[in-house]
Amino acid sequence: MQKPLAEILRPHTLDSYVGQEHLMGKGAVLRTAIESHNIQSMIFWGPPGVGKTTLALLIAEQTDSDFFLLSAINSGVKDIRDVIEKAKKSERRALLFIDEIHRFSKSQQDSLLGAVEQGVVTLIGATTENPSFEVISPLLSRCQVYVLKNLSRENLEQILKTATEYQEKHLGCKIDLQDTEALLRISGGDARKLINAIELVTWMIKPVDGVITITREDVMQVIQQNLALYDKKGEQHYDIISAFIKSMRGSDPNAAVYWMARMLIAGEDPLFIARRMVILASEDIGNANPNALLLANNCFQAVNVIGMPEARIPLTQTAVYLASSPKSNAAIMAIDTAYAIIKQTGDLPVPLHIRNAPTKLMKELGYHKGYQYAHDFEHNFVEQEFMPDKLSGVKIYEPQDNPRENELRKYLRRCWNEKYKYVMLLLVALSCFFFSARGQNYHFSQFYDQPLTLNPSLTAAYDGLFRAATAYRTQWHSVTVPFQTIGVGVDGAVYRNNRRQELLGIGGSFTADKAGDLHYTSLQAFITASYIKYIGRHGKNKIGIGMYGGLLHNAIDYSGARWDEQFIHGVYDPSVPGSEQFAITKQFFFDIGAGAFWSFTPNKNNVFQVGVSAAHLNRPKETFGNDLTQLPIKYNVHFLSRIGLNSNLALEPLFYGSWQRKFSEYTFGTNIEYFQRKNSYTTVFSVGGGLFYRWNDAIVMNVFFNLQNVRLGVGYDINVSKFVAATHARGGMELTLSYIFKKKTIKRIGKEPCPYDLM
Repeated sequence: MQKPLAEILRPHTLDSYVGQEHLMGKGAVLRTAIESHNIQSMIFWGPPGVGKTTLALLIAEQTDSDFFLLSAINSGVKDIRDVIEKAKKSERRALLFIDEIHRFSKSQQDSLLGAVEQGVVTLIGATTENPSFEVISPLLSRCQVYVLKNLSRENLEQILKTATEYQEKHLGCKIDLQDTEALLRISGGDARKLINAIELVTWMIKPVDGVITITREDVMQVIQQNLALYDKKGEQHYDIISAFIKSMRGSDPNAAVYWMARMLIAGEDPLFIARRMVILASEDIGNANPNALLLANNCFQAVNVIGMPEARIPLTQTAVYLASSPKSNAAIMAIDTAYAIIKQTGDLPVPLHIRNAPTKLMKELGYHKGYQYAHDFEHNFVEQEFMPDKLSGVKIYEPQDNPRENELRKYLRRCWNEKYKYVMLLLVALSCFFFSARGQNYHFSQFYDQPLTLNPSLTAAYDGLFRAATAYRTQWHSVTVPFQTIGVGVDGAVYRNNRRQELLGIGGSFTADKAGDLHYTSLQAFITASYIKYIGRHGKNKIGIGMYGGLLHNAIDYSGARWDEQFIHGVYDPSVPGSEQFAITKQFFFDIGAGAFWSFTPNKNNVFQVGVSAAHLNRPKETFGNDLTQLPIKYNVHFLSRIGLNSNLALEPLFYGSWQRKFSEYTFGTNIEYFQRKNSYTTVFSVGGGLFYRWNDAIVMNVFFNLQNVRLGVGYDINVSKFVAATHARGGMELTLSYIFKKKTIKRIGKEPCPYDLM
């Protein structure tokens, strides 16, 4: 019987092995081990058709070892024991190659441990799945894992050339391969499929004048009828169903229908597809859309009744519906959390008051005593304990951020008040807003500490003045770990021209953010420059333009936003499972911004200023994972004023506005300040405070104190947000310290107060 061409062409020398140069090239680690016969147990992890089996056979041949081959699909513990017994009797090294080892059960893998550890057999396992998840830890620790890569185009072309040359000799005629693209594409990077394809084509096409001419059309016609592109029992079965599920989970109906069509065309059982959609409807959608489970279950029934080919229609309808539904994995998270708690705490006793008491003895022991029937109370609810005593207050089910589960959250909070801490979920809302707005501008500073915070044109807006400022901000109840910002800045007028009534200023700013459980950090270093010009009669008007440039580094770990840290009674419990982990996304890029202002100072007691600015003019090409967290341009507007009420008292109405894509923020209110002056322009001492309203978010109180060149300010947020109505306890604080460290004695160009009289 003629052997398949793929079997005939298997290499028998190390130099004839194609691909995996990182392992089998000259001096590479695995080749060196083979040449020295120093072979340890190992696992080959890589896609199908890249040479795992071939490499195992080559190792056995090169090391003069007995070779035993088992397939995890049709082998069991008995087969493993038979091989071990044969190996014990052999005088040579015994290599046991197990194909698709990831399909072995735990008990089957356990049966290998003793023989591998004692050196009775040298195990070579092959898998297309991540061995970290599919191979038990004791066995994995005894094996070296080698990752096999996809074959390169050059590798495939070399294999194709070898196969063609062999067929020419074997068939006794020349092969004219006019197009290789079709063969390479059909192989999908699988060397075995490529060899099978060229063998099939050369056998099916008859030679003309001693030449077999192979065109693209010939390849497609022959292969499509004879070479399966989808193997229901092979690796692609699992790859494509995985792609189908992930497409629906990822809310992409187009990809979901595509992968489902691939399966149906290849002959996949439609009930298998329907069954997977029933699971997904509960696991990935759940109570975010309870109708999803109903539709998926009805789809399963419909497919069972009508069969193919019509079953493709309800399958498609359901796949599109599931992919387009809002998502929540709260159900599977809840049951996994419960499993972990039970594993940690064991079988805790049922509280007596919720036990049944069918006998007199049970009643005497206190069973059912104190139980309150919920329907006897208003709204069919009464607060009582249903958990074991040791788990009182432990929250297992966490509704996620979607309209339906937010309604569940409201109901549960109304029932349980603070017991289970069913506050409105802030993480998604914060991530959308926070990542769309720069960290240090999450809310405007209530104090004039860093000009860049408000408008880069305000850098050195006051001649003869150099100032330094530091600020610290936190919102400690917005997430379980506080949101914090710390910033420092310095600026001053570096050039002035009294005759032309203009000055130039420069400044610098450094800001660092840490956004609690969202695992967001931001490091920013900016340099600012401004040009100020006094205009009009007696210099009562002033205009300024400025810009900043600098480096911005952001790092986001999305696992935090998916509750990867579980808190019980406010204490982090590492035994509680988290959700799926996501990679950390980092960006490091140059950023710029610009701004302008106009101010009017009618007299020494009054000043009015309006300014506009734009930030993030340089948008990086990358995003933080979705279009909400891309960095769009942010626009600011501000109005500052100071109105003297008498010689010692001033009112300071203020307004800040910010727009960034669909997010906006508005803050307005007023300070009142009492001061003592040394002369017409210099304040020796002042103290003040104010009340502001941040639209639909918070009431902000602040107080400040000035003594000559030093200014200290403290602000505090009281949440009044309608959007997160359950978080009224959230607090935010800002602490700033500013200092004028250099002051020149010059004739003032304008008649306006120094900046600390503004705020």
